[in-house]
Amino acid sequence: MAAELGERSREEDVATRVEAADASPDQVSMLVELMRERHPVYRGRSTNATIRMRGYAMAAFERVGLPEPALLYALEELESGREPYLVAAAAKALRGLIRRERRLVPFLLRAIDNVRYHDDMVTFERYLPTWPAESPTTALAEVFRTLGWLGPNAALALPRLTDFKAIQLPPVTRAALTRAISEIQTDGVPEESSCCRRADPRPFGILGRSEPVAASGAPPMSARFEDQDGLRLTYRDFFSGRPSVVVFFYTRCTNPNKCSLTITKLAELQKQTAQLGLSESVRTAAITYDPDFDLPPRLRAYGDNRGVVFADDHRLLRATRGFDAIATYFELGVNYGPAAVNQHRIEAFVLDDNGRITTSFTRLQWDVRQILDEAIAAPADGRRSGRGRSELFGAAGTD
Repeated sequence: MAAELGERSREEDVATRVEAADASPDQVSMLVELMRERHPVYRGRSTNATIRMRGYAMAAFERVGLPEPALLYALEELESGREPYLVAAAAKALRGLIRRERRLVPFLLRAIDNVRYHDDMVTFERYLPTWPAESPTTALAEVFRTLGWLGPNAALALPRLTDFKAIQLPPVTRAALTRAISEIQTDGVPEESSCCRRADPRPFGILGRSEPVAASGAPPMSARFEDQDGLRLTYRDFFSGRPSVVVFFYTRCTNPNKCSLTITKLAELQKQTAQLGLSESVRTAAITYDPDFDLPPRLRAYGDNRGVVFADDHRLLRATRGFDAIATYFELGVNYGPAAVNQHRIEAFVLDDNGRITTSFTRLQWDVRQILDEAIAAPADGRRSGRGRSELFGAAGTD
């Protein structure tokens, strides 16, 4: 059924399908497919239309149940999202889990930080509502409701919620806050549920967010790039001979939790690599999703402003030929509207000395030390380095 939805589908028709979805496997699978950034239904849409469509589908998981494959999409939106409609949808989606899980709390607290200063009224009562809506809500209200749904499992959030009692809030948000505090304080034994352990447990750890990859096809060796200084090179030129860390971004990204943070963390990775004396052993690169706009001067300025140190082995790149092959090989989570990117995920990859993907870090924020540890252990000159986290960093930490 998901295959019937494509770039020529009307928004209203997609919404009708979402509204008619029930808990049957094929209907839930349709909703999961609509979470993918590369779904053809988003191709050529404006950013606002993409937000509406994806958010409306995500909110439906509260009604039909949130399956394992969709959990990561909701956590991603809570951790890094800043659009009130999508954050509200993600908070609603978590209430579709079978049981309640205390490890959801940090993601909900992060969502509060992400939207508290630019929250807005939204509604899910219909796809294109008229205002004033009958049942308006806000992103903060939905986050508070989900914390209340967790009950005693959300005890960790009580100090933060109590602080909000002194803040001026819209009536609907304050009502959700008051009720959440009451529900969390209700006597009861927190559940040590297994719902989210049946899903991939990695999203809940500070570390362990990588995913081994067996990429299909060969690396796009003939793809051509231009770096921040206008120098030309191919994929084979840069990504051969030693392991690499490559991330994706674009300079017009308006979410500071995504592209700007990605490049800032890449600069920190470079710093730690230098401190370990490995600057010439591990290459780093950032490839733009927006090669026609991100010309060398923009790449240079964007990197400079975020602490990137440029060198032969450390560059920001734009594809001048073969970007489609790059997107296919890395299975990039990005789609495009009429003029620019309309949505994308966080994504970073470790490559071996032949430019092949060995590990991916997607959707959730990646840890600098972990990704560097993976790069150090990646094959180089036909062997693995044998130097791991215990030797280089001691006890595990965060970036």
